[in-house]
Amino acid sequence: MKLFCSILLVALATVSAAPVDTCDEQKSCVDFELKTMTSSSCVDGDCPVEVCMIIDGNMSNEHGNCQKKDDNFSHMCAQSDTETGCAKFDELTGLPQLGQSGPDGQCDLDGENNGKIFGGKCGGVNTAKMCQEGKPGDTLYWILKDGNDAVIEDPNPKRFDFTFHPTVGCEAEVHCFNHEYRCGGGKPDDEQSKKERTWAFTIPPAGGTCDVCDLSQPPILSPPSGPPPTAPIAPTPAPVGDNNPPPTPGGGGDPHFKTWKDEHIQYHGQCDLVLAKDEEFANGLGIDVHIRTKLVRYWSYIKTAVIRIGNDILEIEGSATEFDVETHYWVNYEYQAELTEFAGFPVKMFSQRGTSITKNRIEIDLSSKYPGQKIALSTFKEFVKVDFVKPTVESFGNAVGMLGDFKTGKTLARDGITELNDFTDFGREWQVLPSDKKYFRTSSTPEFPELCIEPEDPRGDRQRRLNESNITEEQAEAACAGLKDALDRKDCVYDILATQDMDMAGAF
Repeated sequence: MKLFCSILLVALATVSAAPVDTCDEQKSCVDFELKTMTSSSCVDGDCPVEVCMIIDGNMSNEHGNCQKKDDNFSHMCAQSDTETGCAKFDELTGLPQLGQSGPDGQCDLDGENNGKIFGGKCGGVNTAKMCQEGKPGDTLYWILKDGNDAVIEDPNPKRFDFTFHPTVGCEAEVHCFNHEYRCGGGKPDDEQSKKERTWAFTIPPAGGTCDVCDLSQPPILSPPSGPPPTAPIAPTPAPVGDNNPPPTPGGGGDPHFKTWKDEHIQYHGQCDLVLAKDEEFANGLGIDVHIRTKLVRYWSYIKTAVIRIGNDILEIEGSATEFDVETHYWVNYEYQAELTEFAGFPVKMFSQRGTSITKNRIEIDLSSKYPGQKIALSTFKEFVKVDFVKPTVESFGNAVGMLGDFKTGKTLARDGITELNDFTDFGREWQVLPSDKKYFRTSSTPEFPELCIEPEDPRGDRQRRLNESNITEEQAEAACAGLKDALDRKDCVYDILATQDMDMAGAF
């Protein structure tokens, strides 16, 4: 397999070197393997590709060998915050229990196909396989470190042979020793962190996307071509023209609403809102989609979403709890009831496991009535997102609500005539009224006739907050650079700066 890497940081001081030190020397000790899978444990949908980086200490190179000091790999940085000992894994979930250590026998370095992801220190091991999932065209990252340099001033140096962060939502992200991120107690300012080398592997494009691929004809994968770069990888510019994917209307993030015509609007009030409704949907079954927003200083987010089709009601809520592997949903007001179909439409559920970030998705497949269409309800931490995938005039042509008029793109009031170009007025117009009926399990303040709660001085508060930000706009732009849609990138940057959370790029 062809691979490439880039040296991001170089130590400024003279330090001792291990047998495998530079990027070039490491190359003969590293290999990659690709495997297509029928389903994803993450949130990639169908046909993800698993890429495993294999570090083999038994291999040899021109410098003699590939082995690390003491002939083993130690302090593998993953989901464990233990500084000594192997991470202790929960027998039921298979996830590491933070702050707890277990015997070496509990170390599982494979990580393949939902296996345990290594964490802590595992002795006597000189081969490791670290796997991530992605889609064709994605670039996945690992950090391979020298791991054997001590900091003289520190009597108990934290030394890492590998730092690795599994993809968040199957999107390539490296967190360890990146800006303010720290991993397992390591210090981003010591000599060790200055020697990190990032390895990247780009999954070859296979045409189309995994969500629509034909399982009977899996994509043919071949190694990426071209010479290895000598400089850090630059963000890929977004495609332009007819190559852009079709818009996906819906609401999510801070929150941002994408209308049926792909206009991006914002409304920061706290209340229940009508995202979309159509009494004639699916030959009279009817559909209502309501969202519940929560105000945080000068911004807000979708906390809960509920959808009704026919006589069935589905509600979903996010979670800010780390390593929460549960999808928090209610079917007809019953928590985590069986959900294989909803109102006669098939349902698929996707859960990301093994990372600190809760990211789940429920897809309602409308193909039996509207070929190729689906409604996706997803969560990222405590944020909820609703997407209408590939909608047509046949399915949502008569829908009204926060997504505007399907045929004209106008942001119309409830009378279907008045156009509201002030998005604050537009948001207020679509607050849930008694005539819209109640579908949420619980009530929440405010409820009509009490009006939506809005920030007193959103622009002033926003500017003051941005002035005090610990994250620069350039850092936010770099985190969002992989998004193809320019307006999505803009929304992504805004969300990172507003929430002061670099992880927010994973919500898009």
